[in-house]
Amino acid sequence: MKPPLPVMTKMCPTCPFRTNGWTDVRDLLIQRLLNEGTPVCHSTGPRPLSKRIHRKQHACRGARNMQLELFYALGVLPEPTDAAWSHKANQLNESAPQSIHSKKRDTRR
Repeated sequence: MKPPLPVMTKMCPTCPFRTNGWTDVRDLLIQRLLNEGTPVCHSTGPRPLSKRIHRKQHACRGARNMQLELFYALGVLPEPTDAAWSHKANQLNESAPQSIHSKKRDTRR
């Protein structure tokens, strides 16, 4: 399992979740954050769509804020914070059954 992307500390200037951002793609990103996970910030990574803020990819702050509010409203998180998100993610990772692919193979014969 890949480690999670770091999350932007604040929304980038053109974040689709800002009222004056790239709102044309907001509905697409909402579908992604509900069905696939936190979208990558379009201002990060090797091929940014706007002025690059970070060389490495980061998760979109606006999308994460929406996820935090949703999971808080559903009662999954006790508060809509990154700390609550991290705590819940750690709980879920600890309770998840170990995959047969992640177990060390016994090489003894």
